[in-house]
Amino acid sequence: MSFIDIIFFIIKYTPFWAVPLSLTSFHFAYTYWLKDYRQIAYAWGFITSFCLTSVLIYLVMGGPDKMVDTLAHIIN
Repeated sequence: MSFIDIIFFIIKYTPFWAVPLSLTSFHFAYTYWLKDYRQIAYAWGFITSFCLTSVLIYLVMGGPDKMVDTLAHIIN
């Protein structure tokens, strides 16, 4: 299995890692924000925004097959 196959696998199944990670990171960001640890809260907030952006791109691109096809077309 090559590195590119691993990337395609991660991109194809974006909602299965991005949704739980965004919920968990939002929880940590909110907790650290309430405890007044702003730098750590910003880091968790960045992870949350990255995950939600990944899911939005996934939906706009048309799902798993079109996302992988588009990425393969860009690479080749």
